[in-house]
Amino acid sequence: MTEQANKLLQAFKPYEHFCKAMLDAYFLVDVNGRILKTNPAATLLTGQPSKQLLKASSLDDVLTLEVSGRSLSAAKILENLAPTRIDDIKGSTSQGADLFITVGYFPFIEDGQIIGAFVLVRDVTAEVQLQGKYKDKAAKSVTDQLTGLFNRAHFEEYMRVEENRIGSLPPNSDHSNLSIIMGDIDFFKKINDKFGHPAGDFVIKTVAQTLTKSFRKTDVVCRYGGEEFLIILPASDLMGAKVAAENARAAIENTKFEFQGTSIPVTISLGVAQLLVGQESSKETIARADAALYNSKQNGRNQVSAHTGVTIVGPNINAA
Repeated sequence: MTEQANKLLQAFKPYEHFCKAMLDAYFLVDVNGRILKTNPAATLLTGQPSKQLLKASSLDDVLTLEVSGRSLSAAKILENLAPTRIDDIKGSTSQGADLFITVGYFPFIEDGQIIGAFVLVRDVTAEVQLQGKYKDKAAKSVTDQLTGLFNRAHFEEYMRVEENRIGSLPPNSDHSNLSIIMGDIDFFKKINDKFGHPAGDFVIKTVAQTLTKSFRKTDVVCRYGGEEFLIILPASDLMGAKVAAENARAAIENTKFEFQGTSIPVTISLGVAQLLVGQESSKETIARADAALYNSKQNGRNQVSAHTGVTIVGPNINAA
């Protein structure tokens, strides 16, 4: 054992009795990363007995660590001259077990030089996996399984939040504009009947992808149910929303829907309405968008209609 390692062990001695009570794994390493002291928790973490850990030439032989895809070696950890905490570390043991860990680091310094460090390793694998499950569950609760779009529940919650936000703005604020587009795939039942339900699912997914590409990133595209879609356009007045709806309609009309070698003709009808702030609820806005959609259906489909709050105007964009 080197003189420097002996100095490190002496420096650590006052803390050793306290460290025995730690539930987390720890490693006392010299300046080269070689393990000089450890505890039973380290054996549980690594799957190696203490005697084997003390024979390792470096901590790197025991744990492979990375942060944001970059390797985190013992030498890299030992570059820190001050106590440091490192989170979000992915790791694996020499036994092949995958881990998520947090590292606490305390350097021992003599004459301005690091002679070694106390490395505390907390295994947070169970917590990270549990959080992942909760995140997946939360995502599934607001996401449509077929299309990956937000679902009706998310749409309604988003609208509730937007109504409250708009209600707190000064009167006539530009940020109070909000429009709704309701879309419905034309003759969808005939598509299912003629080409089969798998083809129908393909059409819905492709329409969803096309709508997502057609609207701004700030717009919220949702599957409202069946072949119906709802899009929220923040900071958009009726004219802007109607133009956006027309662009989406044209994009779907020009998309090639080919399923298992068969080309399927697909179009969509849309209805647009702008939230009349202080005069109606978002549910009433949706009802007007639905009425505009019905107008598009009744007048030949594959078109956009808009409800001004007083009347419904058809596909002539300038009529609004």
